[in-house]
Amino acid sequence: MHASLHPVLFHHAYGGGYGYHHSYGGSGWVASMVVSALVHALIYGVVFRLMRHLTLPEAILLAAGGLLLVYMWSRSRDRRGGW
Repeated sequence: MHASLHPVLFHHAYGGGYGYHHSYGGSGWVASMVVSALVHALIYGVVFRLMRHLTLPEAILLAAGGLLLVYMWSRSRDRRGGW
C-alpha cells in the first residue's frame, strides 16, 4: 500500500486535525463525506430559496453582514485561545 494512503496516516491526517474524527470503522470517512454533502445540500437549498426573493443590493448587504459576523466570531475565538 502506498505510504500516503495508509489508513493510519489517513486517520491521523484527517481525523483530529479537521474535526472529522469518528468511530464508524474503516470506511467511516466515506459515511462522513456523504453526511457532510447532504447537510451542505440542505443548507445551500435553504440559502438559495431565501436569496431568490431578495434584490441584488439586499443580497449584497446580507452577504456582507454574514461575512462580518463570521469574521467577528473568528476574532473572538482567536482571543479566547481557539478550540
